[in-house]
Amino acid sequence: MLLASQAPEPRDPAYGLWVARARLRFGALFDPLERLGLWALRETPGWRLAWAALGLSLLVHALEAAAARRRWAALSAAALLGAILVGIAGEALPPPLSVSLAPGEGRSVGAFWLTLEEGRIVLWEQGNPVGGLTFAPNRPLRLGPYIALAWREGAVLELRAAGPEGPLTLRAALDAPPVSSLLLRPSPEGEAFAALPQAGWILRLSLPRTLTVFREGTGEVVWQEALPLLRDGETLERALPGGYALALTARPVYRIVLLSPLAFAQWVLSGAMALIGLLAGALQILPAAFARRSRSPGHAEPGPPTA
Repeated sequence: MLLASQAPEPRDPAYGLWVARARLRFGALFDPLERLGLWALRETPGWRLAWAALGLSLLVHALEAAAARRRWAALSAAALLGAILVGIAGEALPPPLSVSLAPGEGRSVGAFWLTLEEGRIVLWEQGNPVGGLTFAPNRPLRLGPYIALAWREGAVLELRAAGPEGPLTLRAALDAPPVSSLLLRPSPEGEAFAALPQAGWILRLSLPRTLTVFREGTGEVVWQEALPLLRDGETLERALPGGYALALTARPVYRIVLLSPLAFAQWVLSGAMALIGLLAGALQILPAAFARRSRSPGHAEPGPPTA
């Protein structure tokens, strides 16, 4: 699963970005691997059959260990089997909703609209807030009818521009409304664009973090640079020809997952049972391993004295 990262649902707003990154990572291998179903292993019959075989194996181990009065081995197999069964039961629950957001952005999640501001996350329904609280990643949050889990997923660059007479406006596309700043986030094609109409320039951010400035109409390259990796909040300023300047600030991107309270309880229960199973298995294996080591040559127990 770690080597073959699993694609989000096609209806997920993050699906296009995932495909762009996966294509850049795997190149020409992406399409044949996609036809093999590698990016959606959870949906294949073979993957489900593997879990069924594992569950049956754990059931046999639990019964054998219980008959042999090996309580830690029996508990380990039973807890791991329980984790699988609870996970399978969770398939009947509504699937989690997920979205990637940087501070200052908003995205549609199901029938709701989710916004993330500096230090605050708000869930909206038809223009009315149904839940809002201080944003705190890496811990569960109660957000309206959902439990929200959030963690840092990556970073984007906030772009601002200035000219000889002061700050300038930018556009996400030539026909988009002007804004004072833009978040340069790679598009499904792997590139993010911005337009600086006052200078007649087009700015393109390509993975991995190469910024190129073109002259509109001719395509002449005005400036190009491989940007350094910036920490969250760090700003890189560059002076360009004609008295123009760009400021790029790194902003964190968070993956936010919304679950129903029942689905969250299922996640917690399944994870706790898996952890119990692994710890019980360790308690069964480690004493036996140390006992074998103590009986190995050089660690023989003293015997009765010989005549």
